[in-house]
Amino acid sequence: MYVWAHESVSFTTDFDLLYYSAKTLTHGINPYRSSPPQIRYPLFYPLPAVLLAIPFTALPIQFARPAFDIAVGWIFAYGLWRYAPYALLAILSGAYLFALRAGQTTPLVVAGALVPTLGFLPTIKSNTGLACFIGRPSREALIGGVGVLLVSLVLVPSWPADWWRAIHQQSEHIRPPIVRPFGWLLLLGALRWRTPGGRLLLALAVIPQNTLPHELLPLVLIPTNAVEMAIYVVGSWVAVGFTAVGMQHAPSLSSLIAEVWPALLVSVYLPSLFIVLRQSARTMHLPTAGVG
Repeated sequence: MYVWAHESVSFTTDFDLLYYSAKTLTHGINPYRSSPPQIRYPLFYPLPAVLLAIPFTALPIQFARPAFDIAVGWIFAYGLWRYAPYALLAILSGAYLFALRAGQTTPLVVAGALVPTLGFLPTIKSNTGLACFIGRPSREALIGGVGVLLVSLVLVPSWPADWWRAIHQQSEHIRPPIVRPFGWLLLLGALRWRTPGGRLLLALAVIPQNTLPHELLPLVLIPTNAVEMAIYVVGSWVAVGFTAVGMQHAPSLSSLIAEVWPALLVSVYLPSLFIVLRQSARTMHLPTAGVG
C-alpha cells in the first residue's frame, strides 16, 4: 500500500516498510507485534511480502531500495514480454513508474499472473493478487500460493490474525471502487465474465483498495493490441498528474484518494471497461499464466 508521507519522515516507500519488517523477522521477532523504530505505520502487508524482502536486508537501505527497484523492473518486463510484445509499452506508463517510486509490490503481482513459475507472487499483496488470480487463474499460481502461505504459517503461525488487526487500524481509505462515485459502472465488466479482462475488471471493482495510480497496474492485462495499450499508458499519466497535484495540498490520504478518484475513473477505468465490452470470449484466446 502507498504510504502517505512527506520528505521529513524516516522512510519514504512501501519497500522500507517491508525491509525493516524483514530485519525484525530475521531476529526472531514478530514484525506485526514489534515494529522497528523506523516504521511509523502498521504492517499492512501479508507475511509473504516480508519474506520477499529478506534477501535485500543484506544491503544497507540506501542500496536495497535501488536493488529492489531493479529486480521489480526486470521481473515485470519479463512477464510483459512473455505475455505479448506490445505489452512492454506498460513500462512507460505512469502507473508503473508511480508504483516504482512508491516501492510498491504491484508490478510483481502482475508478473506473477503472467509467468507460471512466479505464480506465488500474488500472495505478497492479497487484494491485487486475488483480483489477478480471478482474472487469470492457473494451477501453478494456486500451488505456488498455497506453498508460500504454508511456509509463512510455519514461521509465524499468528500472522494472519496479526495482519488483519493491522489493516483495520488505518483502513478508512481502503474501499472497493464500486462504492466511490460512479464506480458502479465497472460492474458492467460482468457482461464479459467469460473473458480474463472482464473477470479482472469485475474483481478490481469489488475488492477493497486505496485506488491510487499504482492500483491501475493490473489493468495492463486488459489491452489486446498496441493501440489499446497506448491508450492505457496515456490515461495512466493523466491519473498520475492529477495525483501529483493533489499531493501538494491534500491533508490526508483519504482526502487525496477522494480527490483523484474521478481522474482515475475517467482516464483509465472507463477506457478499460470499454475495451472489455468490445471483447468476446472468442477473441480473448491470448497467452495465459498457465501457458509455458
